[in-house]
Amino acid sequence: MCIYCGTNNYRGIFTKHHGPIPKDETGRTYDIHHIDGNHTNNDPTNLKAITINEHFEIHHAQGDYGACVRIGWRMNKTPEELSELAKENAKQQIANGTHNFVGGEVQRKLAKRRLQNGTHNFLDSESQSTRAKKRVENGTHHMLGGDIQRNNARQMVENGTHPMMRVRHCEHCGRDIKGLTFNKFHGDNCKMKNG
Repeated sequence: MCIYCGTNNYRGIFTKHHGPIPKDETGRTYDIHHIDGNHTNNDPTNLKAITINEHFEIHHAQGDYGACVRIGWRMNKTPEELSELAKENAKQQIANGTHNFVGGEVQRKLAKRRLQNGTHNFLDSESQSTRAKKRVENGTHHMLGGDIQRNNARQMVENGTHPMMRVRHCEHCGRDIKGLTFNKFHGDNCKMKNG
């Protein structure tokens, strides 16, 4: 957290200490890169505004393929390119033992942590049974068959409550967006947010 700004939002910290985030020739705001690679170090001197292409190249040169996948997705890389990056990321995780399919130790630690904090899905079978029975009774259980789900969806479309029918207004770009893409491309994720 920045002691001057009182926030963990690294884009906000950059703006408060360095001024507005620049835009490239297409109008896209620059990415903010953590110079030391530590994403929790939001010290203003550790933040640098760079183009998305520069950001991708830095992480690619460092062999940080996980970051490359995330940046590449925003760059509209082809599915083949993203697949290659994801494959390289998986190879790295396997090599350093952090891949979730390797050894089982990582999964055991996660399961123990979920048991300790009470969030493991095997802990409370009684409440799971109760929830499943209620879903069966009201016709929303996923194992009941397609007719019930189709009828539920049809009713939601007719009365305007289906998520695909909902229209939301993005305060950043001023557009009215229908359907589920709002959360992905608008609101807090709108490219015009800091523009």
